[in-house]
Parts: sequence; structure tokens; C-alpha cells
Amino acid sequence: MKQVHYITGTPRSCSTLLCNILAQNPKFHSSASSGLIDLIYPARKNLSELGEFKAMDPKDAESMFLDWARGGIFHAYDNLTDRPVVFDKGRSWNGYLDLLFQMFPDAKVIIPVRDVRGIVTSIEKIRRKHPAYFAAEENPATNYTTIEKRAQSWLSGPKVGITIERLFEAATRFKDKIHFIHAEQLCKKPKQTMQNLYNYLEEDWFEHDFDNVEQYTSEHDGVWWPVGNHMIQNKVKPLKEEWNDVLGQNLAEAINQKFSWINAL
Repeated sequence: MKQVHYITGTPRSCSTLLCNILAQNPKFHSSASSGLIDLIYPARKNLSELGEFKAMDPKDAESMFLDWARGGIFHAYDNLTDRPVVFDKGRSWNGYLDLLFQMFPDAKVIIPVRDVRGIVTSIEKIRRKHPAYFAAEENPATNYTTIEKRAQSWLSGPKVGITIERLFEAATRFKDKIHFIHAEQLCKKPKQTMQNLYNYLEEDWFEHDFDNVEQYTSEHDGVWWPVGNHMIQNKVKPLKEEWNDVLGQNLAEAINQKFSWINAL
């Protein structure tokens, strides 16, 4: 039976890099983007709607569901890895922390975050590099004609906005249970950042090689391309602060004023 930890958080915040650094430790298995929580989601719907569950005592039905979900999580990686500790990376965990902590009160949840100016800058740079690809939220007549409108679309939609809403809820309700990793610190001071994470995980320190990080996770990026590019650079390097050049100083400052609370987590 594996020990499972959970990685969630905002996009373009170095979660893939974090997973591949962790996987240098032969004890740890890190997943690519995982749909484990999404297997549980429809089961919750059935618990609430199916007549068979409605015929049961509600407490018994809830207990059955929780035991089933725990078992599924414990055994989901049995045939995928021999490593005893698993890090399941799922963006949606952030929206179901109350359920996760009901199942596992002592669950370890890691949330990579990043200055939102950096997130928007990263997405815009990718869009400019691959303009041939149509974005799901793209509507040239209304919300994609300027960088300001594109940023507003991302920050109010599923690409970034929902993850930030979930992040606020997580920071408000569960801050004492979760561990935030700032992408900027991970890339600038990787050893210190990872040592803090090991302390949170209550794991013995493993000496990582931040100059030679191999790609352990395997992601089919065609699903999320081009924004969901999950290939990493081998050497951990500080992130560049390019938002004034890419977004413009006024937009960058407006984003910073609205989301500066993330940098204080």
C-alpha cells in the first residue's frame, strides 16, 4: 500500500519541475497530470442521486463511499510503480480539500504558486510563440483582441481564474495543513525550498542534483498544447521577471495589486 501525497495549485507554477526534482529520490514516484480525483467526482454524484444510495441510511452510504474512495487512492499506483511514496499531481485537488481532509485528516498537500504576473506572462509568451493554435476561450470579437482582454479572460476563466479562487479558499480554510511552494523560490533557492518541503513531509533528506534534473514524468502534451507544455529544463535556474516587457507596466501593476496576497502565502 502506497503512501500518497497531493500536489495541486496554479498553472505555470513549476509543478512539473517540482515533480521531477522529487523523483530524483528513489523512494518517491511523481505523477504527470493525474485524473485520480476525477474518478471520485462522478461517484460523489451517484452517492447523492442514485436510488440505491437513497435507500440506505445516509451515514452508512457516506461511510461506504469514503471507504471506497480511500481504497481507490491507496491502490491506484500499485501497478504503476514500486516506489513506496507517491505524489499525485492533480489540479482539481485544490477544489476538494474538504473531502480530502475528511478522508485523510493528516494528508500532505503541496501547492505550488507563482506571482500571477509571471503566470499571465508565461501564457502570453506561449500564445505569441504559437499563434496558429486556437485557444478554447478565444473570441476575437470580444475578449482576445488585446493583451488586457486576454489577461482578463484567463484570470476570470478556467485557465487561471478558477485555480486562484480555489487557492484563496485553500489558504483561508486549510493554511495550517498545506505547504505552499513559491515557484520563484524553488528556482532561485532550490535546496532550501526542498529542505523545507522535506520537513513538512517528515521525510529524511535526500541530496538532489539541481543541475541535472531528468524528465521522470511522461505527459501527453497534445491534450493541453501549447499552454500545457510539461517539458522541463535540466538545470534549475531563476525565473525571469519579464512582465513589464510582455504585459506592459500598467497591466502588470494592476495584476500585482489584485493578487499580491498570493506572494505572501
